[in-house]
Amino acid sequence: MTSNDNLPLSEQAFLARTPDDAVLVRVAVKGHILGVQLEPKAMRDNMHELAQRIMACADVAYLQGQVALREQMENAKLDPVCYADFPTERDLSAARDRLRNL
Repeated sequence: MTSNDNLPLSEQAFLARTPDDAVLVRVAVKGHILGVQLEPKAMRDNMHELAQRIMACADVAYLQGQVALREQMENAKLDPVCYADFPTERDLSAARDRLRNL
């Protein structure tokens, strides 16, 4: 997550990076990509591998935001139907595993 935790969740962004810190992706809680940072070592990958790493980071960052939204709704005691289709911690964990195994 960003260091701006004092911002409303709707204005926060989430960050994911590859284990070697070669690829970093920042995603808004609404899901759009705010930035991609590639370190020189990322350019050693072929383009297909690099694209996979970028997408895996984007998936993790996006899911972090969606899980945070789900948690906010659960804590607000909303009807579960409101967030039934939102990703879960399990989805986020699976995405983190995929990223870790690239």
